[in-house]
Amino acid sequence: MRDIETRKDILLIIRNFYDSLLKDQSINFYFTKASLVDQNLEEHFDVLATFWEQGLFLKGGYSNNMFQIHKDIHDKHPFTHEHFEIWLDHLYSAITENFEGNKADQMKTMALNMATVMKIKFQ
Repeated sequence: MRDIETRKDILLIIRNFYDSLLKDQSINFYFTKASLVDQNLEEHFDVLATFWEQGLFLKGGYSNNMFQIHKDIHDKHPFTHEHFEIWLDHLYSAITENFEGNKADQMKTMALNMATVMKIKFQ
């Protein structure tokens, strides 16, 4: 199995990730009701791919405030510790089912760091 190398690889992970998230009744509310992300997935995937490209490949281009976006949702519909764990499990699965290597590990570490910071900030 190869490592994450391109935006196309990131998009594969994101699509697999969202396929599983949207099927998961314990968390899909945040994507279908709280944020309505599911109504324009391709646009959302493009934004997410830019975010991950910036983190993994130092490409730049992401200008949204990711923490504020999630804080706004949390303020209306609080995330629990379990929601973060479910989110991480789905993302880790989407990564490990397709890739292995330094960038795959880096993406998992970045996700864990983001979830940890959000849990602390949103208390």
